[in-house]
Amino acid sequence: MEWTPEAIKAEMDYRQSALREDARRVQEYYRNGGKPRSWWHRMTHRHEPEVPNGHQAA
Repeated sequence: MEWTPEAIKAEMDYRQSALREDARRVQEYYRNGGKPRSWWHRMTHRHEPEVPNGHQAA
């Protein structure tokens, strides 16, 4: 895949929207009385969208 300026912008937009959604989810969690989680819990319980692997999807 060639990284054109449009592809780079689309990738940046996708990642920024994912970060904003994650931040919104965390703020909502704490607003509703959630307790802080350890770094290990955060790393092992991620809520990431299902994205096919590039090599397997081709």
